[in-house]
Amino acid sequence: MKTIICTLSLVFALSLSNAQTASTSNSKVSISYSSDEPGEGNYRVNISISNTEDMYILKASFPSSKTGKLKQFLKDHLTPEMTKNGTTSTWKYNTKGETGYVVKLKRGKLNVFMDKEFVSADVVEDLIDMFSDLKDIVKE
Repeated sequence: MKTIICTLSLVFALSLSNAQTASTSNSKVSISYSSDEPGEGNYRVNISISNTEDMYILKASFPSSKTGKLKQFLKDHLTPEMTKNGTTSTWKYNTKGETGYVVKLKRGKLNVFMDKEFVSADVVEDLIDMFSDLKDIVKE
C-alpha cells in the first residue's frame, strides 16, 4: 500500500511539473520514497524538481545499482556528445554560445539544469516528459 501511495504521489508531482512548462508560475516539488517492503530490499529515492518560466532543475538520488540503467536511458534520449570526467557523465546542449541544458550523472545521483530561454519549447516539453520516466527507471 505504501508503494502505491508513493508511486501515485510521484506521478502526480511529475505531471504537475510538466503542466507548468507553459505557465508563468513557479513549481517546486520534492518527493522522497524509501522501501521497506519485504523482498524489495531497502532503498531510498529522492527527487526534487523546480520548474519556472525560465528554468527547469531536477535533482535526484537513487540506489547506485540503477546508475547503469539510467545512463543507457540518457544515452538513448540525449545528444550523443557525452563527456566523462572521473565517475561523472555529462551531456550538454549549447546553442549560439549559450548553455541550453546540462545533465550530470554520477553513481546514485542525477542533476539536470535547463535554461528555457536557450532551448525550443518542443525540446523543453520533450525533456520534461523524458525525465518524468525517471521514476520508472530507478524503481525497477
